[in-house]
Formats: sequence, structure tokens, C-alpha cells
Amino acid sequence: MTKQCRLRAIIGRYSGLLFAMLCMVLLSGFQSYAADFTGSIQSALINQYDTRKINVSAVLTGTPATADNRIYLFEIAPYEKDLGARTDYIESRAIGENLTFTVDVFKNPGAMRIYDAFVLAVQPGVGQPFQIISNRCYVSNPEMIAPDQSPAVNRGKKGLMVDPNILQDAISLNIKHASIAISTELLFGKGISYTHEGINYELNLQYVNLIDQQVKTLTANGISVTAVLLNGWNDAYPQLYRPGQTKMPSDAAVYYSFNVETEQGFRMVKALASFMAKRYNGRSGYGKIQNWVIGNELNNQYWNYAGNMDVASYTLLYQRTFRVFYAAIKSVCANDDVMFSIDNYWNSLPESGSVGKYKGRDILEYFNYFDMQEGRTDWALALHPYSYPLHNPAFWDDLQSGKCNDTNDTPVISFANLHVATDFMQNATIRKRNGEVRNIYLTEQGFTAMDQGTDTSVQQAVAVAYSHYIADANPYIKAYMLSRQLDHVTETKDGLALGLSYADPATGALVYRPAHDVFKYIDDPAMSQSVSDFAKPYLGIISWSQLIPGFHLPQ
Repeated sequence: MTKQCRLRAIIGRYSGLLFAMLCMVLLSGFQSYAADFTGSIQSALINQYDTRKINVSAVLTGTPATADNRIYLFEIAPYEKDLGARTDYIESRAIGENLTFTVDVFKNPGAMRIYDAFVLAVQPGVGQPFQIISNRCYVSNPEMIAPDQSPAVNRGKKGLMVDPNILQDAISLNIKHASIAISTELLFGKGISYTHEGINYELNLQYVNLIDQQVKTLTANGISVTAVLLNGWNDAYPQLYRPGQTKMPSDAAVYYSFNVETEQGFRMVKALASFMAKRYNGRSGYGKIQNWVIGNELNNQYWNYAGNMDVASYTLLYQRTFRVFYAAIKSVCANDDVMFSIDNYWNSLPESGSVGKYKGRDILEYFNYFDMQEGRTDWALALHPYSYPLHNPAFWDDLQSGKCNDTNDTPVISFANLHVATDFMQNATIRKRNGEVRNIYLTEQGFTAMDQGTDTSVQQAVAVAYSHYIADANPYIKAYMLSRQLDHVTETKDGLALGLSYADPATGALVYRPAHDVFKYIDDPAMSQSVSDFAKPYLGIISWSQLIPGFHLPQ
């Protein structure tokens, strides 16, 4: 069966356009010589009985004419498009032999093979360059070598996007999860020396100390920390960005794709990922980051600028970057979750942003497909089910907006139809390697207390109660992180007031909105019912079970 036919069989449920784009992207690395035969690396797994070894399993379709009748196993970095003049293969087999290879995790004392892919290659003629004949396949289970195998801590679902300047207020809200932002472009600087794979990097002690303070404080209070890694612009470190990338106007992009397309960029990304994974492992004295979101809202390049490209190429570029963070984090703490995020535009293009806008479901499907083709991981999903339109906190009216319905083709996903996303994630082709539904986090959603000058603070409080109950009743949601603790100046300029509180203009003191206490007590068994009863008349119900299947009060 030809490579194209096998691909069509795998992705037959996708549209013709999707099939064509996948073929174009995946086959671009194969040379014309390999057209009549292919190799397929089916898995690369760290041996559970001897974690110093990686088992690479492959098959060959067809019989190639080669100089020596042998198949060669190479490792290849994300920035390498082909093998060039390389001859440093790891192992070889005679054609016809069992294509199961056992290789060392460490390629040298300071570098592991968990960041590179494996490929099969042949030498067409004597003295000719090696040519790749297979897919790339990365190690699927770096968690096998993690020193920390302890289970993830999850004391509940309620969480908040916290303001680092008022952490004690956040802690007083009895949150179980906290979302913090880390600006990765600020991590490099002076004050900390960190060596990775034999190269020394200077890191920004002042900025790292700020992260330390947040993570330590939250961890000490039993709160699970989710870090959102955002790659802003820093003129001093052009290696962090794609080759040729220049700073974009602020209305086009605020964050950028990580660079794994050059050797220097790849090494820097590995170093910062490794540094953070080890520093915030919960055993180094700096607190624990348990969940990691790589980038923000992948379906809108305003948050992950990579340049003009189709959705398949863009997602593959991101997916290979994601694997660097995944390998670094999971090889330190086996049960940390590493995830990517999409916004609420499920089957429609985001309305904000000027370039690189994609449907959220397309991003998810492409990511999942490339993950299957290049080594199945246990990635998690971060979803942002904002109401539609954003300036209306009454998400229970979203089904009348024309943008929100109960089918998988819905343009938008909000709390009114959240089940669409969790139903989709139960598909067999989307699940984890062990067949379980992937972990799903609601890492950002909020409700405005001001609708174009009209006070909607009561509706905001209703939305907080109702949305939390929806998330709590959905068994596939791991956490619900509200945006936000305090109004943000950029959002208020746009007529949005998402904070549970706002700062008094005269004194700067926090002023609590009605939603503040609703959020504080919504998961308290003794208080939840009393703080949410006010919402029922607004929704026309006498019992929450009228709206929420499987509803139960906190216990």
C-alpha cells in the first residue's frame, strides 16, 4: 500500500481538504527516492523494566534497492529537515530482519534522546547520502525516567487566574487551583547560572525570584499551580524566535512561537524548559508547578505568532515545540499535566486578531493527528469557554446567539454547551494511550460585570455560580480557573470588567463585587446552597438539577 493510501486509511474521517493538507505536510520530508517503499516507526518507548533503554519498533513496506541491503536508525532534531551528509546512525539491520531496536536513553553523559525523533534511512548507492524513508517518532513516555512518580494533587476544581500583587486575597477565596503567567522571554539574563547538555546559560535572577515567591506561597497553602508559558518579545534574545522573525505591531501579535527550527533556538528552549521543570518540582524549595500550558489560545496567532501558514503546518510546528516542553517536564515529574489551549471558537474563526486565525477544533484534530504519527503522548487540553458575545455575562442565553448550539459543528463553545467539547474528547481516536479520556482544564473563562456601560455585576455573580456547578458536575473537567481576580486595565478600556473585585479609583482599595463571595463559598458544603439561591429566579428555576444533569452540591 502506498504512503498516500495508508494516510487516507488513517484519516478517512477527515475532509478531503484536511487529507490533502496532512499529506503535503507529512510527506514533505521524504525524498523522491523513497516513493516505492516506506518505513514506519510505530513506537519509541522507554523500557519499563530497564529505564536506561528505549525500544524502537518499526516495519518496512516494500523492498528498497540499496547499496548494502540495510536499514539504518538515526536520531534527528526538530530543526533538521533531512540527514544531509550525516553518517552517525545509531544502529542498522539487514532488510528482512526484525526492525526492533534497543538504544540508550543517554546518547552521552549530559544529553538524553527524549528530545529528538527517530527515523529510518537507507543509502541508495555507494557513497550517496542517507535518505529518510519513515515518519519521525519521538519517545512517547519520558515520564518513565522521572524521579517523581507521585500522583498529582487535586483538592477540588475551583481555581482562579491570580494577581501576584494580591495573593493573600486569592488564598482567602479558598481556591484549589491558581493560574499564573510566566513570560519566558524574561527568563534569560543575569544572576543564575544553569548548565544544560554541557552549555551554560545565564538566567534572570530578579524575574525568577518573582516567580518563586508566587509558586512558593501558593504551594504552601495547598494550591495546585498552573503555569501559562508566554513567549513575549525580547530584542536581546532573537534566538527565541523563528528565523527571520521581527517584532510585530501590538495589534498583530503580543506573543510568539518558540523557536526549535535552529540548533541554538532548540537548545535554548530545552534549557528553559528543563530549568523550570526542575526548579518547580516541589522538592527544590521553590514550590510546585503541577500543570503547564505551552503558549496561549493556539487557534489565534495573536498569542503565538509564527507567520503566514496553513493550519496543518502551523500546528505541526507548534506540536514539535510542545514535545520539547513535554519531554523536559514529564521526565522530572511523571504526573504533571502538559497542555495546549484553545479559545471558545470551536468551529469558527476567532473574531479578534488580524493574522493566523484558525478553528479551535481544527487545531485540536491536527495536533492529535500529528501526535499519533510522531509518538503518542498523554497531552492534556486547556479550554477557554467564554460566553458569546463576550460582553454579555448571561451565557445561558448563548444558544439564542446563533453562534452556539449542541452539535459538534457549533461555531462557539461556552458553558451553555460545554458538553460538546467533553463529548468530543471521549472519541476513541482522541483518548490517551491507555484508553482514558484526556485531562481537560478550563484554564481561562470569565464574565463581565459591565456591559458597555451597564452594570451587570449581578448577572456576573449568577454566571459564576452556574458555571462552577456545570464544571463540577462534568466528570471530565479537572479544574475551573476563573478570569479574573481583579479588573485588568486593557480589558476595562474595551468595556469589560471581569474581576471579582476592582480597585477603588480614589484609594486603590479592593472593592468586592457580588461575585466575590459567591465564588468564595460556591464549593463550601456548608455555604454553597445559600450563596447560590439568589441566582435561581434569574434563571427561572427552583432547582439546579433542572439545568444541570448530575447536579450535586459540594460534599
